[in-house]
Amino acid sequence: MKKRLPAIVAISFLLLYFASNYMKQSPRTEIDYTAFGKTSIHLNGRIQPLDSVARNALLGIRYKRTFIGDDGKKTPAIVWLTELMMRPDLAHDRPVFRIQDEDVQALLKLPKKPSTRSKVMIALLGKGSEHFYFTFNEIGPSLKVISEQAQRAGELEDAQRSRFQKAVIQLARALSNYTGLSQSIHHGQVASFRQELEDLENFAPAGVEAVNKRQLGQEYDENSFNQMMSIGFLYQGFEQSSKLLVLPSEDANEDIEWNKTSTLLRQILQQGQANEIVHSYAKVVDAYRNEDAAVFNEGVKALHADLNGVEPSLMPQAGVEQLFNFLEPFYIAAAGYVIAFLAVIVSWVRWPKILNQAAFGLICTCAIIHTAGILFRIYIIGYAPVINLYSSAIFVGWGAVLLAIALEWLFKNSIGNATAAIIGFSTLLVAHHLSASGDTLEMLRAVLDNNFWLATHVIIITLGYSATFLAGFIGFIFILMSVFSNRVDKKTARTFGSMVYGIVCFATLFSFVGTILGGIWADQSWGRFWGWDPKENGALLIVIWNAIILHCKWAGFARTRGIMILAIFGNVVCSWSWFGTNMLGIGLHAYGFMDEAFTYLVGFMAVQVLVMAIGSVPTRFWKSQIG
Repeated sequence: MKKRLPAIVAISFLLLYFASNYMKQSPRTEIDYTAFGKTSIHLNGRIQPLDSVARNALLGIRYKRTFIGDDGKKTPAIVWLTELMMRPDLAHDRPVFRIQDEDVQALLKLPKKPSTRSKVMIALLGKGSEHFYFTFNEIGPSLKVISEQAQRAGELEDAQRSRFQKAVIQLARALSNYTGLSQSIHHGQVASFRQELEDLENFAPAGVEAVNKRQLGQEYDENSFNQMMSIGFLYQGFEQSSKLLVLPSEDANEDIEWNKTSTLLRQILQQGQANEIVHSYAKVVDAYRNEDAAVFNEGVKALHADLNGVEPSLMPQAGVEQLFNFLEPFYIAAAGYVIAFLAVIVSWVRWPKILNQAAFGLICTCAIIHTAGILFRIYIIGYAPVINLYSSAIFVGWGAVLLAIALEWLFKNSIGNATAAIIGFSTLLVAHHLSASGDTLEMLRAVLDNNFWLATHVIIITLGYSATFLAGFIGFIFILMSVFSNRVDKKTARTFGSMVYGIVCFATLFSFVGTILGGIWADQSWGRFWGWDPKENGALLIVIWNAIILHCKWAGFARTRGIMILAIFGNVVCSWSWFGTNMLGIGLHAYGFMDEAFTYLVGFMAVQVLVMAIGSVPTRFWKSQIG
């Protein structure tokens, strides 16, 4: 028990942080933002809670899922979204638009502001890493300029656009998203939504009669006709600008059909009144504008009851996704991987056995949390875990961590812990940056149509990526430890060799089977088994490279050092096949283009080549003598 105490303390610390982070997700205010955030809406082809809409939207605008509230503290995104949808006049004064490009700032004549990022971080990350935030009211006078510049930039291919043009397009998208959300529940042209509904329901018969009489060439009430036209124009603009589908209803086939709030006008004209969901939304909006928390909370309960009346599964489904948002399993796992890595580093200097056990316990706990996050995603999307680049990063890291745990359990030399922590954190960091592009739970792209062979192909080949990266990182650690420390002897070197050999065998098998399954899927979907598509070629490259490593070992062409260097180059091959082929922007598999990642990809490859060069230095210059 005494020996396990550090592991118990480390795991307890992580779980306490987990609980603390969960508690921070619910604002301590009279208004029940948590309940409102659970409300089901339809966006990006799927049902989701408003909480997800708020987080994804704010991430795309501010690059963070929180904002600084009136109290100067980090505040959940749902508070911002509620204000934006119900009191946009207040939201327009919040500095949420992050604009770093100096040329864009100059074009828009934005006021000079101090960076919100600390001077220490700017010094570490270099010029251009400053964070500047602006309000909608500060950007508003230049909306026409932004639109014109974005239109010009949009006429060019992405590869032809300058840094300035890319920044303008990014800002234009953020503004479009922002304005669309601000008019998703109510157009805001009148103060009281409920009064507007009442007026519309009272006025509708006279307005319809005036329009019908005019069309028939009969005498009509001109005031009613003009008022009807004004309302029509108002709701036409409302229809075009609103972004969310918030009104579910059952169609003739008993399927759920989602509509915008603007359809309330059609409801009133056809049926004489709006449905209960619209009235509940109106109650919530007016209560928020009147700062009446009790009525707001009561309205949210009524709204949820109305949504349940349409389809009982809507609210539970949204509740699961909100719970997933609150738990933030990948963020917690990433933090745990960092702590575990620090424990491994210290264990190489002091208390090796105890700290390595603590690191192993932390890694296992993180793996459980990581797994829980993937299971949540599978439940929410109702499909295999890998649907886009973001989810592939999550899955590659997860697979590598599980394999590394197996290695650590077998060899108990801390190398499994170190590689699990490095790959687990690195892949989750990559996933975090990929998530800035929007909803990571979006519907499958057309190229990823639901198919059994696709699901198995993606899962198996991604496990091949995991194993290839794991072998590469073991080689990475071996070279650095051997060259710069005397911790590696002949026996340890043989252990490293056994670990890499086993993992490369696993990588070869899974990448080969995954590639074959991909061919079967392609044959079924596109009518051909192989098309020399960049992504297909990349998958084949991984198989070939792992086979080369095995043949070099079996034929005796390379000993331990050579195998390690070859394994490190596997990182280059795998990263290109995984990310690089998508950046080409060509081929049927190019489903996750992200040219912003090109610099990071090149940097990653350069580091691998540098370590390979270090490993090529004659062993007599190494601190460790591996024979």
